[in-house]
Amino acid sequence: MAQDRPEEVEPHRVGPPVGGDATEDFERRRFVNVAALFAVLALVLVGYWIFYALSHSRRFQRCLDSGRINCYDFVNPAK
Repeated sequence: MAQDRPEEVEPHRVGPPVGGDATEDFERRRFVNVAALFAVLALVLVGYWIFYALSHSRRFQRCLDSGRINCYDFVNPAK
């Protein structure tokens, strides 16, 4: 029975690269992972800030729509 592929073709290696490239690859992946973590944290913080600003704006607008004149004190109570 004939084989579908020639014998001189090596199967794909799954393991880590052999030689000095393994350390450089690990350092690069670590740097990319840390950069991705900071990017995700920045997106979460910006998203939180946007939702807080929208909520604050909505409360302020509701206060104005109800006819109050001191809405800043109502929406931002003294702590």
